[in-house]
Amino acid sequence: MRKALLAGLAMATVLGTAACGSDDGGDSGAAGDGGIASTIKIAQVQDQTGTVAYAGLGASEGAELAIDEIQEQGFLGDDVKIDLEKYDTAGEIERASSEMSKAMGDRDVSAILGPVSTQQAATVSPLVGRQKVPTVFTQAGGEGVVTNDYTFRVTPPMESYYASVMDFLEEEGVKTVSVLYNATFPTFAVLGEDDVPALAEERGMEIVQSLPVQMTTQDFSGQAQQIAKEDADALVMLLIAPQSVTALGQLKDAGYENQIVATSVQAAGNIEAAGDNANGLVYPVPFSVAMEDETSDAFTKAFQAKFDEEPTPYAADGYDAMWWIARAIKSSGDSSREGIREGLAKIASEGYSGAMGEVTFDGNDARITGSLVRWEDGKETLVK
Repeated sequence: MRKALLAGLAMATVLGTAACGSDDGGDSGAAGDGGIASTIKIAQVQDQTGTVAYAGLGASEGAELAIDEIQEQGFLGDDVKIDLEKYDTAGEIERASSEMSKAMGDRDVSAILGPVSTQQAATVSPLVGRQKVPTVFTQAGGEGVVTNDYTFRVTPPMESYYASVMDFLEEEGVKTVSVLYNATFPTFAVLGEDDVPALAEERGMEIVQSLPVQMTTQDFSGQAQQIAKEDADALVMLLIAPQSVTALGQLKDAGYENQIVATSVQAAGNIEAAGDNANGLVYPVPFSVAMEDETSDAFTKAFQAKFDEEPTPYAADGYDAMWWIARAIKSSGDSSREGIREGLAKIASEGYSGAMGEVTFDGNDARITGSLVRWEDGKETLVK
């Protein structure tokens, strides 16, 4: 009876495998037929236009560099090709859902680089779990993103490395802090309302002023006057890139001259338009061209050789995400959706060295030490 049962199970497995493979429609291996396909299609469902297009476009460049390296090294096999297909979410939640549905509906798509906005990512995360398509999110640092076995995040949540900013302020002797934050942006709302006050209290600092603004706020003259009047030792500014440029100018006009700290959103030259008003601004980053470790420096040099410009943290995200997927495929020996999911989880349990340096994980969610940088005269330097 035992032999008959085993034979029956073996036959059922063969039939089940054949049934799964029959929907694939090609040689991509996305449906789960095992092995590494000759062509692996990865979808990038991220902003290519709109207010945060810089994050999606940067991730595209980083992913393209990684694909070049993976193929040139024959990392997955000498004849294995990776196709990156781009879908533009254009800064819209409904469009993100629609584009994700299109990508997941394509049975040749083996994995997805998910939306950079938390609102978009949190909306599509349950769908990812239901459709069982491994999705690596870049940016999207808020809650509700990494929610199931098929959701992964390569960019560490900002609150996981923001303590370095508060340590810096403590070392500078700061006792009083004002907070100006975009309450519509989930990551900044959590930082402004929960994390920064808690970190400040732990270090004996007092939050003397907390001023929320909206994503649509473009004039900060009123808030700047309030901040200058309070004259706290430091200002924690949690705004998206265009808002930061405006706010810094209006803070200067209002007469505020104390230390301002910000976020990685100001990186990648996004603050350059503020000119001299941005000098002295300090912020934490998961990646900067000023980083000196071996893997970060190698990424910077390779990116400059390909694009003739310096890489941004968003490019580092895309680069590390694509290499994570490649390592996952090699680890599992399977470029199907299920093979990639299995491999992503295995690599996460081990960690790796990439553009952002040494990366570890809390479950499927990346963690790094981060670096603190100062913007001065058009470039970032490490804060020692």
